[in-house]
Amino acid sequence: MRGTLRSLRRGFELPARPPWGYGLLCGVAIALPLVVGAAVGASHAGGLAALGAYFTAFGDTYGKPYGQRARNLAIKVGLIAAGFWAGTLVAPHPWWAVGVVGLVAAAGGQWQTVGLPPVLATVIGFYVLSPAGFDGALMVGLGGLGYCVLALAAWPVRRLDPLKDALDAAVDAMAGMLDGFDLPEEEWAERREHGSQALDAAATASAAYHSDEGGDRSPDAYVLTLVRIFHETVALRSLRAQAGAERQEIDKVVEALSAALRQVAAGSVVGVPVALAALAGFAEHISRLRARDLSDPESLRTIALLGQVRRCLDRIAVAVRTVGLLASEGVKAPARLPRFTWQLTAGNAPEHAGRLGIAAAVAMALMVGVHEHYGKWFVFTVLIGLRPTYGDTVDRVVLRVAGTVLGAGVAALVLGAVPSEYTIVATVLVFATLGFALRQVSYGYWSVFATPLALLLTDFSTRIDWQAAGTRLLMTAGGGILALAAARVLWPRGGAGHLNLLARDLLRGHAAMIRTLAERDLDAMPDRTEAAGQSADRLRDALDRLDKEPNGKAPPELREAVTLSRKLRDDALLLAAVLRGSEAGSDATTAVLDTVADRLSTTARAVRDNTQPPRTDGDGLDALLEEAGERVDELMGEAAGQGAPPREGAGRVDGSGSEGAGRAGDKVGRVERGDGEAAGDGPSAVRRALRHAVAAHPALRTLTDDALSLTRALTTARD
Repeated sequence: MRGTLRSLRRGFELPARPPWGYGLLCGVAIALPLVVGAAVGASHAGGLAALGAYFTAFGDTYGKPYGQRARNLAIKVGLIAAGFWAGTLVAPHPWWAVGVVGLVAAAGGQWQTVGLPPVLATVIGFYVLSPAGFDGALMVGLGGLGYCVLALAAWPVRRLDPLKDALDAAVDAMAGMLDGFDLPEEEWAERREHGSQALDAAATASAAYHSDEGGDRSPDAYVLTLVRIFHETVALRSLRAQAGAERQEIDKVVEALSAALRQVAAGSVVGVPVALAALAGFAEHISRLRARDLSDPESLRTIALLGQVRRCLDRIAVAVRTVGLLASEGVKAPARLPRFTWQLTAGNAPEHAGRLGIAAAVAMALMVGVHEHYGKWFVFTVLIGLRPTYGDTVDRVVLRVAGTVLGAGVAALVLGAVPSEYTIVATVLVFATLGFALRQVSYGYWSVFATPLALLLTDFSTRIDWQAAGTRLLMTAGGGILALAAARVLWPRGGAGHLNLLARDLLRGHAAMIRTLAERDLDAMPDRTEAAGQSADRLRDALDRLDKEPNGKAPPELREAVTLSRKLRDDALLLAAVLRGSEAGSDATTAVLDTVADRLSTTARAVRDNTQPPRTDGDGLDALLEEAGERVDELMGEAAGQGAPPREGAGRVDGSGSEGAGRAGDKVGRVERGDGEAAGDGPSAVRRALRHAVAAHPALRTLTDDALSLTRALTTARD
């Protein structure tokens, strides 16, 4: 009972503002055929066209680039019309319909390209009240085309809006990460995950506007700049944790950079010069610290660490400036028509597709004796309620039944008070507007409005009263029971057997990432880090599904492994930031990284073969870490013996050689710094070596600890 109430509460939350304009567009597209049908005395044909618009809107991918939506809608309209026609063809042969609906449902569960709308159209075609055949399928297709015309009408003038929205959301997420340095580890992990997902969405949107021309203003360049901010922010958080009393100075720059990003997302670049000025002030602060007595080892360590912090801040500042310029000038993406190629896109696991096909066939078989308009509600609930996991199915059925109780009651009340076709049309307009707008943010509210909406459309020529509403509620409840039974009986905990393979892939992905870092192929690090993160996401998703199955419980060691893998990627990003542009201490660092990668690879083979990993006492990892620590002490002694150097010539962050910012520096501003970065041998070389060693040694130690903890967790989970 408590779980049911929790599902209801979650289902009726509104985490974001619904897109009311899109809801109104759907309402008009669905209600317009009803108005035309009622006006010319062809209510049945109008209802079929409205159903076509409803199913097409149901299969639309709102918020995606228009070209992608156009390709998806073109495929959906054809499949929906074909599904409806197939349903009408088997209507005289109910037992044939059992097999046809089962096969179509399995295809919809397996491939995203097919999806659920064609399956629902097939069921409606079977239960249509009068013979329709090809003419009925044509009306359904025309209704779908009408929706397409309205949905894509703004394409010429709003072509880049989905891309801009995705990029702005990613910029805002990067600002949120910069604001989250003081958050507890769990909350920071959530904010980091949100940033990663926002970058993925931006990259997906950018791919839809891909241009062979490239250039500084291409969407890909924008996304790559945001990825650099993400990586440097992860590294900066780890460095800041070691800064002690100097955190306040670091936070001044971080706050300015975050504010600049938020203003960029809002369409303004006035915060960028402020952020650059804050960074210049931080560089002056480091110069003042360096000018003091450097005989104290702790002061040397702090100054060296702040030097590495400043390097991260420099890279973030250059990227923020580039983002500001791209936002002010606008990204450049050529207009082109979508490529209408047929390609089935895999969606759910085959187990779910088989479960959905069997459940749909059983539902149709049980309703063979109820071959009239009530039977379809039983089948509908099975199709819509059955999810890939038992827990998700419970949530969906609860919301579906609750929505039916509320929505069907409201519809019966409205139509009982003013019984006429135009009342139905007005009710459809309101319910479609509210339903499709709220669908984007809340399945609970979608259920409330979608249930009576589908009821009104499928039974447009039938009187809707309290008795009919009660019958539909009973059919919905019965379909929910069948969906729960199918989720419980057919292949529960189907993903448990793949956990070992997913754990092996996680180890392999992270070993490849560490190996790339050891080889100092820093240009390949973003791709390697992304691949390692995807392997962790696949394992986490499998654990989430396992937790939602009957009596299923994900091993806590595997949950810990997912967390440790995220920390390991953060450690690798920090070391990549330290290694970039530095040669000092590379031999010791490479040796440690190679050894860690070997341990991960060895454990991956042991997990694959279900054997114990070999002993690693002889790989000398502890000795290598100790050697790296001794190098820090030697460099601190050298730096202390040299004393405070005179202030050297200032440089500037002008974008000419940092992170591909191009000509950005001349247009936005300068960051003066006095760290002697460009100097050759002597004191500057020692300081650069010390800066590397001070930042790299703790990162190496943490990376090693996290990697070994990861291997222990996965080995323990297998045992």
